[in-house]
Amino acid sequence: MSDDDVPSPPMESDGMIHHPKGDSDMNFFDAMEAIYLDDIMQHQELVAAAAAETPTTSSSRSSGGYRVGDDDDDDDDDDDGEFPTKDGTKRTPMTRGDISRRRRLREMAHEQRMKLEGRIRSRRRRLVAMMNEPGFVMTMDKLSFVCGVLIIMIIEAVMLLVPRRMDLLYITLLVPLMIARYVTYRADRQHYFMYDFCYFAQIMLVLQTYAYPNDEKLGRAMFSISNGPLLLAIVMWRNSIVFHSFDKMTSMFIHILPPLVTFCHRWADHLSRGTFPPYESMDGSISDIIGDFWFVPFCYYALWQVAYLAKTEVISKKKLEYNTEMMTSLRFLTRKKNSTSYKLMSAFGEHNQLPTFVLIQAVYTMITLLVIPLLWHSIWFHAFYLAIIFVVALANGATYYFHVFARRYIEEIGKRVSDDRDGQ
Repeated sequence: MSDDDVPSPPMESDGMIHHPKGDSDMNFFDAMEAIYLDDIMQHQELVAAAAAETPTTSSSRSSGGYRVGDDDDDDDDDDDGEFPTKDGTKRTPMTRGDISRRRRLREMAHEQRMKLEGRIRSRRRRLVAMMNEPGFVMTMDKLSFVCGVLIIMIIEAVMLLVPRRMDLLYITLLVPLMIARYVTYRADRQHYFMYDFCYFAQIMLVLQTYAYPNDEKLGRAMFSISNGPLLLAIVMWRNSIVFHSFDKMTSMFIHILPPLVTFCHRWADHLSRGTFPPYESMDGSISDIIGDFWFVPFCYYALWQVAYLAKTEVISKKKLEYNTEMMTSLRFLTRKKNSTSYKLMSAFGEHNQLPTFVLIQAVYTMITLLVIPLLWHSIWFHAFYLAIIFVVALANGATYYFHVFARRYIEEIGKRVSDDRDGQ
């Protein structure tokens, strides 16, 4: 299951879900700067460490300086003052000049790192100040709004005119969206959300589309996963069509694009010919229907669940226990003890939250797969089903714009102006 494929978390007083996926304060540029700065600091530390480990040369022996470990007696001339290293070679003992030189190198590396860090932070402050100007914020939101509407129009045109090209549009949108989401989540310590089922489903769909396009079993399994747990997650997590919000539109596209792609896979011939029969006869026995649309898709889900638990409960268990700020789906759902989701996850006791979480996801997946055979055998029912989910997302977006956005947006602009003045 994905982080978006579990019962919806509690709502705040404004009527909207405050999920870290959609309400992160860190933008793309902040994330890139944070990761870049961290890489620079690590690089400078490696430079300093390398300078400290630079071996001395034989020339230092002839400098005439006092060498650490030298003996005043001349009885040890047979070893020529050298000693073996780990790799079997001989290294000359350090002189006081060597020690001083290495100390200066470390100080120089630290000074250069501080200067570079200062320049990066200075440029970031100027960039953030520019991005926080009300005019710039409004311009970017307008641009995001226009792009969001255009993408919806392009998707509609491709589905109606060239449905077989939906694969190309899907991968064209998916790659930049996933890169931007990873960068943002990584810097905000939310990247474990990307181990969830909805992202696993994207990988599976790409493999099915481009690596195994003729595999009927896999094709039906991806049809079931895309139009089952992935599509219903829009309702469960109240994904909304908010065109000016990159985060919210990314979440929406992650869950709506696979169903649209599989719709085109299934009905491309009908869309091209303009024929829409209300129902097609079942092409197989009942056991085939159960196996193709329920059992095999659930096996893929179970495979993901095992891999997810291995990652979070075995491989990265100590890392997650040490870094409590790193967010996972279960942590998000249980972060507030007075919330409905916390009570649901603790139905069998707080110590059983993890198995309860796994059980709820499994039951949700099985329930959402029940309707899949009807979608597979009726283009009308499939189109109507997609339309209903899309209307729900539109309604969520309308609620956000009229009940939340009008008030919050003005407050946010005012706060940025105030912060900008305080920083001057």
